[in-house]
Parts: sequence; structure tokens; C-alpha cells
Amino acid sequence: MKGQFFKFKLQEYIHNRLDLKEYEAFFDELNQVDPVLLQQLIAEILEEEDEAVSARIPIPDLSRVHEHVLQKVYEIDPPVTRKTRKMTYWMWASTAAIFLCVLSLLYVFRFKTPSEVSYKSMLSYYENAYNYTIDMQLPDSSIAILYPHAKISYALNKEGIREIKHMQGKVIYKVHKNPNAPFTVNYMGYVTRALGTVFSVDPKANENILIKLLEGKISVGHFGALPKDLLYLNPNQEVEVDLKLHKMTKLTEKVLDKSRIARVDKKLSELIPSFNANVAWTSQSVEFSQTKNTQLLQVIENLYEVSIICESPELLSNSFTGSLNRREPLEKFLTNFCQLNGCSFRLDNGIVTLSNLARKEGPN
Repeated sequence: MKGQFFKFKLQEYIHNRLDLKEYEAFFDELNQVDPVLLQQLIAEILEEEDEAVSARIPIPDLSRVHEHVLQKVYEIDPPVTRKTRKMTYWMWASTAAIFLCVLSLLYVFRFKTPSEVSYKSMLSYYENAYNYTIDMQLPDSSIAILYPHAKISYALNKEGIREIKHMQGKVIYKVHKNPNAPFTVNYMGYVTRALGTVFSVDPKANENILIKLLEGKISVGHFGALPKDLLYLNPNQEVEVDLKLHKMTKLTEKVLDKSRIARVDKKLSELIPSFNANVAWTSQSVEFSQTKNTQLLQVIENLYEVSIICESPELLSNSFTGSLNRREPLEKFLTNFCQLNGCSFRLDNGIVTLSNLARKEGPN
């Protein structure tokens, strides 16, 4: 009985003879019926009708039946198309605005933040814990030659400036040239600025700094100083900074040559008492007795005012006994030293590099 009643209501539904409440209730009921069964019932209803009705209403599929019903409904209560389109437009505009805001937030937090993280990740520390001079390559391909106990940090800031914080010890900087990324070294608020040069920063025990230019050009001044308050150096010139008085003194190459002997004697007198070896000097020569090469090379560095890097640390374990004429050219000493120790040397801008000789085995 229920099946017959459903079939009757389906027939009324097809011809749009249900009132509104029945229509809504029956439409929900249709959604619960198996589509195959529903299609079969529709076909039976249409077959039972007379030929005239069949001619007017050909055998439809479910989508066409639903379209036919909607057409009848729209004739009685047509939709307000203009209002619907207008609302749809504003809804679209609002959605687009929200979407743009989301994209902006994503740009700020998804694209800007990684660059800041990358900047922080560029912070690096370098320290020489050995009793001899070493060289290290910085992230920008510059070279830092660290004397014993020297310590620095390196960072690439958001403006593209390569920033070195010089913490302690003497360091020579061989700056990789990059006009778009200036290179700065900050020690106790005094900044050395360069593009592609070789210079040294040497903190002293009396709260002074000695900054020497070996190649190129640099400027030296207090952090935030105006260009007119900076000192500009040419090769082989130095700046001595008094941290207590905040005073900078520029020393020219001519002045340095005159004071060289006195400065070297002062350095040696400060250096040699720390050696547990017999080292003595006069105005003519320096005497060594079973002196480790580590200490010998430190004397040579001060005597000739150069920096020595030993690429083969095993060379430093040997000892030396003999004398050195203070007027002897550095190249002559290095030649004799390498003959005794089986090494080779390179001298460039006051930087000496010692390397082991590549030994070749002859035929048996």
C-alpha cells in the first residue's frame, strides 16, 4: 500500500500538482530512494498515461524531470537574478580582499622571516687556541690570520655589510673584494672599514689598538663617526688608538722606519721572558739555544715585523741553536730555515707561508 501511495505522489510531483509543504517533504523523500528504482517508477507512470500525455511528456531521465519541476516553480515565484548577481559580486570582492590580506601576511612571515633566519645563521666564531699563528677562511672567502689566543666573530647583516667583531688577540684580515658588501672590523667601538684590502688589528696591553694597512685603503674611526672624522690609510701606514683618551694617531711609513729598531727591541723585551728557552739579543744579533721553532718564528715575526703561517705544524716541533744577524735579509733567513727543516716559503705583503716540500721518490 505504501508503494502505491508513493507512486501516486510521484505522479503528482511530476505534474507539479503538490502544494508547497507536500512538495518540500516529498522532495526530501525522493533523495532517500534508490535512483534505479526511482527511474523505474517514473517509466511505469509515464507508460500508464494516455498517448497524448506521453506525447507531451517524453520519457525523461531524473535530471530532466527535476528541471521540468523547477521551471513550473519559477513561473509562480521567479528568482531575483539581479540581486543574486550583486550579492555574488560583493561576496567575490570580499573574498578577494581577504585572500590578498592572507597573501600579504604570508609574504611577511613566510618570505621575510627566512632571510632573517639566514642572517642569524651567518654568525660564526673563530678562535686560535694554539701557540702558533693560523689562517682561517671566512664565509665570504676572506682570510683571517689569527695569532695565538685571537678570537673574532663574523656576521653578514641585513644591509649586506660583512661585520667582524674583534674580541681579542692580533688578527690580519685579507679581505675578499666585494663592492656591494663592505667589510668592517669593530674593536671596542672603533671600526675599520674596507672593500678589498690587507690590514691588521692588534690590541695592546695598555688599552691601545694598533691598526696597520698592508695593501689597499682603509678608513678608521669611532662607530657612527662622520666621514670628516675618519682617518684614511695608505699601505704601510698605521693608526694607534688610545681607548682611554679616545684619540687616534696616524703614523706614516717614514715615521715608522725611524722608530723601527726601538719598537722591535720593545717587542722582544716583552716577548722573550715568556719563553722557557735561552734567547738573547744585542744590537747586532739574536742568539738561540735549543729554541723551539714555535718560539723562533715568533722572534722572527717581531724582528722583521711580518706574520708567519706554518701550513705544516709538525715543522714547529723542531729546535734551533745558532745566531741570527739582525741586519740579515728575511729571505736569507727563510732560505736557511727551510733548508734545515725541509720546507718552502712564500712572502707576500708581509705574510710568510711555510709549507712542507713535496718529496719525490726516485727510481729504485
